[in-house]
Amino acid sequence: MWIITEDKTGCDPDRTGAASVDHDQAAKLSYRFRLLDDDGEIYYEGLSDNDSDFSPLDDFGEPDAGCTEIQYFNAGIWEVL
Repeated sequence: MWIITEDKTGCDPDRTGAASVDHDQAAKLSYRFRLLDDDGEIYYEGLSDNDSDFSPLDDFGEPDAGCTEIQYFNAGIWEVL
């Protein structure tokens, strides 16, 4: 499960790309991720319940905006999957 928390594209701010997540589910989303294009520009940031899940990229970032990379924030650094 994942959600987009910040859209850095300047597009529709109401668009999240993820299924509705209620408050109890959102509390379980403890892993920060970001989606980038092939130039390294950050398009989206979000939260996930898994620190190695590609679904935000596969289900949303790639088809929506052409993102090619997902990074998770672990031990104080952004790690590329």
